[in-house]
Amino acid sequence: MGMKNIYKLKYLLYCYKYFVIAFIVFLSLVTSMKNIFSQNVEVGIVLPLFEDSDDPSKKQLGTDILNGMKYALAEYGTSDPIVKYIIKDTKRDTSIGINSIRDLTVLDSVVCILGPIYSFELNTAVADIALVNKIPVISPTATEDDIAESHEYLFQLNPSYKMRGRLMANFMIKEKGMKNFVVIAEDNYGIKFKNSFENEVKLLNGKIVLSSAYNKNAENINGIVADILKLIKDNDLFINVGNLNVIQRKKLENFGIRYSLVDSLAASKQDVSIYYLFGKNAKKVADTMNIKPYQLKDTNGKFIQGYIDAIYIPISNSSEISKIVPELYSNNLSFFIAGTGDWNNEDVLKENKIFLKNLIFESEYFPDEENSDYTNLKEGLKKTKYKLNKNFLFGYDAARIILGIISEGNTTRAQIYNALNKLVSYNAIKSKVSLDYNRVNSELNILTYEDGLKRVDTYKISK
Repeated sequence: MGMKNIYKLKYLLYCYKYFVIAFIVFLSLVTSMKNIFSQNVEVGIVLPLFEDSDDPSKKQLGTDILNGMKYALAEYGTSDPIVKYIIKDTKRDTSIGINSIRDLTVLDSVVCILGPIYSFELNTAVADIALVNKIPVISPTATEDDIAESHEYLFQLNPSYKMRGRLMANFMIKEKGMKNFVVIAEDNYGIKFKNSFENEVKLLNGKIVLSSAYNKNAENINGIVADILKLIKDNDLFINVGNLNVIQRKKLENFGIRYSLVDSLAASKQDVSIYYLFGKNAKKVADTMNIKPYQLKDTNGKFIQGYIDAIYIPISNSSEISKIVPELYSNNLSFFIAGTGDWNNEDVLKENKIFLKNLIFESEYFPDEENSDYTNLKEGLKKTKYKLNKNFLFGYDAARIILGIISEGNTTRAQIYNALNKLVSYNAIKSKVSLDYNRVNSELNILTYEDGLKRVDTYKISK
């Protein structure tokens, strides 16, 4: 064999050697990538299931939420990475809940925990365990203040009381242009919303002109109504369009007030606030029209006030609506009512619709009947044993958020934590979810009632 052939053979052997090495490295990389994307990811679930109880009522809440989570996982199917649940029954016992979360965090495969659902279960011990192990703990339902805001690895998919009060203040001032507010709050549960609403109004240069509380067991709110009427008598100014001459009425029309309204007010001969007619600069406008307004002497008759922009009423139960709204209406005070999610009861609102002129309230729950995800969900559930209800959706939406984050390649605790902190306006079934504000959902539906519940807007409070 000649030297030329020997060198050629050596060269081929050299190339073959490095080809084999490169091929082995390639196979190793492929195997590693396959392991990354085919690894089993586990999600801990901590719920009050009462598995050893014979009382169906105890089981209902946790079971409904778990069913929603299970259905979301069934939809996710065998997508990469494969996700499995590890389910723990807390029996609504804080010590069991703490131990359950501790047990889950020691498992490296568990990347996050869904639950607990009660605010009292998300205590300092749970927060400390989450922080030490750097594992996201996501509650679908907890609403107490300072849970997620004060603890780095806790997340609340349901807006807190503080967030709800602040959000309504922002919406009414920034979107509705309102300034003067009366607050009527139930004296136990309603106070949770009242304080944050009032603080936010002041921060936004609005004004709380009257703040009162009532006991839910009281038969009426006569005393509060009397205080509101006195406030109007002392601060509002009125005219009677029926007493104006032709030139003055023409000036009203030239200002932009519809002829039909001028004609209606003249015919009714009721007192109407200059602030209602002319806005914030009402005194100056009335003066240029040579119209002299007066304070209301008697609040027993019909009148239209304009000093108060809205009455914010955080109730504790929808049954209180039937006590409060008719009384406000009979005293000409149902002009604009703003409420909390507890107003979200279509049957009660229907019973009181004749008393409701303008109503808005926030709610974390308003499935969009035209949303294809919702219609597909309802259709799919017909083939299962699961029942669609509010608690099912709390579980379903929570699981879908996490499964969606995992499907994008976020398979570690740190990655899921970062993804949750960046979550903005996620289109869940019952509402949008934004967690970029201290890990508390800062987005809610704004609803009204007009021959049925309707969504006015979805509103997010910004930092």
